[in-house]
Amino acid sequence: MNRRDSKIFNYYFVYSFLLLNPIWVLYLLKYGFSIYKITILDVIYYMTITLLSFPSGSIVDKIGRVYSLSISSLVTGIGILLFGLFPTFIGVSISYVFWGFGNALNSTAIETISYEHATMRGIRYLRFFGIVNFMGSVSVAVASLIGGAISAIVDFRFVIILTSIFVFISGYLALSIKEVHIKKKNDSKGSVLNYIWNRNILSSIIIRVALLLDFNILILFKQPYYVMLGLDTVIIGLLFFIDVLIRGLSFLLTQDIRIFRKNNFGAMLFLGSGIFFTIYIPGIYPGILAVTLLIINSGLFGFYTNLLSKDMNDNIPSHIRGQILSIVYLITSLFTAIAEPELGYLASLKGIVFTMLIFSFIFFILLVSGILVKIAHKRKYVFPSKWI
Repeated sequence: MNRRDSKIFNYYFVYSFLLLNPIWVLYLLKYGFSIYKITILDVIYYMTITLLSFPSGSIVDKIGRVYSLSISSLVTGIGILLFGLFPTFIGVSISYVFWGFGNALNSTAIETISYEHATMRGIRYLRFFGIVNFMGSVSVAVASLIGGAISAIVDFRFVIILTSIFVFISGYLALSIKEVHIKKKNDSKGSVLNYIWNRNILSSIIIRVALLLDFNILILFKQPYYVMLGLDTVIIGLLFFIDVLIRGLSFLLTQDIRIFRKNNFGAMLFLGSGIFFTIYIPGIYPGILAVTLLIINSGLFGFYTNLLSKDMNDNIPSHIRGQILSIVYLITSLFTAIAEPELGYLASLKGIVFTMLIFSFIFFILLVSGILVKIAHKRKYVFPSKWI
């Protein structure tokens, strides 16, 4: 790794320094929001991503990855700042629109620039993207530990506003990254729909829906779940530190685990089954074991996310990579926007523990569906290039 690589790592570390990570749900609960109302607000966030994902992908392909990263930092920072300044339904709704657009743009840009940079440098993508995600995870982990400790002393709003400052700084750091452009020999001019319909990509989309839903639902439920167990914000911050650090290590070590390199499909079956049980058991037996499994869930999520990312990027040509990835985020965000309020309402009625049990089966159904698509008999459908 050289200095050029470190600029991407440094950018993502600062962008991911989310001091608000262990307290943002508690912040909303403090200002009178129920879990159900929080999930309704999340619909605004995910619908923003849904509506702006494809335009975001086009932006990434047209103005470049570096400028897209910088703009995403600016927009995300504005969203987080508004979130801390205006803890009302309208205020949070507006902040989520900015935040959602910023994250949609950032997710597409960082994955695209990582793949192309690794390819240009002759580095294994799983290694390079693993380090990018590791830096982001270490950043969130450290920020969670500090944010949890600070939140026990000062008002939650101060922690959130401080978070926005770090995100703004990352926008400046993004401009120091040198952009690269690659074109593979097998790049074609086929329709975007043709690539989406590819069974490997379609399978990855379905499984990504399951993983994103797992990530978002557990982020939402972990804080009140830990409070239910009698833990304070300092301990919750420590747990989030361990949680995110484990996820970061899994991102970093994916390339080094032989079974993941040699048997990608078998690894996905193993990881998917593991994630299911780390949701299912906390839905039956809340306690120390449940806390441990929720942390393990983050590690399994990291491994699976890396493998899916490589599997998908290997099948996408450079000239439409941003658009394809943006459609993936569109579909996953739309499904999350539909499912999360229902789960939030169920949690308000039946409690978080029961809801996690139900969610484990939803995850299982999505996972099995994605696997079945991958192993199904291959049929070729061709969409005209002029369609999209």
